[in-house]
Amino acid sequence: MHIHCSPARQPVRLVEQLMKLSDAIEAIVTSYGDIELVARGMVVDADELAKATAQPDTAEAIALALLKKYNVTAPVVVIEEVAPEVPPDTTE
Repeated sequence: MHIHCSPARQPVRLVEQLMKLSDAIEAIVTSYGDIELVARGMVVDADELAKATAQPDTAEAIALALLKKYNVTAPVVVIEEVAPEVPPDTTE
């Protein structure tokens, strides 16, 4: 997660970066620490994760199962910012 400082008096925006599924699996498989803790902190594309498969009883299958367990991210939706409408001037 990246933190971007906004101009004065503006809120700080938090932005999550999606990781490639192959990179996430490699990080879990090569980790020396708690692989469940590693998997919990990763954010991958939900569509890519849903389509992914691995050979049973392999390290990749275990990593994929952990990602599916902890990564319940909804698909990314881009919302366009729209400027608020200014009411018409009614003074004459």
